[in-house]
Amino acid sequence: MKNTRRIATWTAAAAALLLLLAACATKTNAGSGGPSSSATATGAGGITVKATSVGLLGTALVTSDGFTLYTLSADAGGKVTCTSTSCTGIWPPLLVPTGGTAIAGSGVTASMLGTITTPSGAKQVTYNKWPLYRFSQDSAAGQSNGQGIQSFGGVWHPIAPGGQPIVGGSSATPSSSSSGYGY
Repeated sequence: MKNTRRIATWTAAAAALLLLLAACATKTNAGSGGPSSSATATGAGGITVKATSVGLLGTALVTSDGFTLYTLSADAGGKVTCTSTSCTGIWPPLLVPTGGTAIAGSGVTASMLGTITTPSGAKQVTYNKWPLYRFSQDSAAGQSNGQGIQSFGGVWHPIAPGGQPIVGGSSATPSSSSSGYGY
């Protein structure tokens, strides 16, 4: 009986956490612009992607406010596989507001920038056909705490201006080990 109650308590706590993450992801997708925002808007309904130096990784794509953008190896070939609330709560997709566009900023090849329609109908920014995501544990511009994390059916990597994931290199912070994030 004690074990049943304990399991029920943990299940309820996990469900509450998922609902909280879903609510945060929904609020984030509205383009609040803060560090956890999945959409970084500039201009009239546009999302700017630019290239800059990211810690020890070298040059990588970032949002207009400097947050590192990531790819998921399972998304190869331009498909979106991070669609569950548990995934998008941790790895918010970079979304274009309705009627908006993806804008090539400094160091970004405009012809490689695009969008893909997610299963929910949203427009997610892509680069060289890779859907782009933020990592919720990057709390400041220039961090790459998501580098090399294995979760949600693949491995997460920042993307280089040349259009390929940055597989080698080190994260900008020592706390970015993949342990503890094996979702």
